[in-house]
Amino acid sequence: MKILVLNPNTSEIVTAKVASVIEKIARPETITVVKSVAHGPESLESFHDEALAAPYIIEAIKAAQSEDFDAIILAAFCDPAIEAAKEISTIPVFGSEECAFSVSLLFGNKFGIITEKRHKEAVKAREVRKHGLESRFAGVRALGMGVIEIANDPAKVKERGIEVAKNLISMGAEVIIMGCASMAGYAADLERELGVPIIDPTVVTFKLVEGLVETGLTQSKIGLYSMPVEQKIN
Repeated sequence: MKILVLNPNTSEIVTAKVASVIEKIARPETITVVKSVAHGPESLESFHDEALAAPYIIEAIKAAQSEDFDAIILAAFCDPAIEAAKEISTIPVFGSEECAFSVSLLFGNKFGIITEKRHKEAVKAREVRKHGLESRFAGVRALGMGVIEIANDPAKVKERGIEVAKNLISMGAEVIIMGCASMAGYAADLERELGVPIIDPTVVTFKLVEGLVETGLTQSKIGLYSMPVEQKIN
């Protein structure tokens, strides 16, 4: 199988971190292409950033249709342009956030999310509501760090992550999600310290996708993700 892992920002360090993690977990026979979008923000830390990135995400999704990929992963824990990507793609498209949410439900009653900056707490709570998972959600807490800083300073992430995760556990979280692609590769250290399942969305999404590709399933085209009618843009 051949999987495209698309980093929807232009950060070279985040793309490299994601590629490094996936290289360690991919099956020997899986062909994996990890790349970032051609243009756009260096990190996605606001709705504005996501809007700026969206045209380049769509461009990459369209290009992938003719490149023999069996699946596409959006490697950002905000699933930017995910609905549009699924609409235009005949290849199954998976978002790291939606996959992490789904997997977390298998391992405990409630999940908590570690996010980057304080304002993202409201954003992640909104995403949980969008997916209808409020009854399984313990809460979200921020590290107080930006995306690039998180990628560059694993020691600081571990220190703050343990503190934040303990707070989430006190709120009822039995499973913790590392809510940013720049946190890829950090879950194991926190899990050893805390003794609860720590979900790395990059890892669980990739392994989930490897399995689902073998089923032949893809997004339905009769409703929510119906192929859009191409319109002329003036």
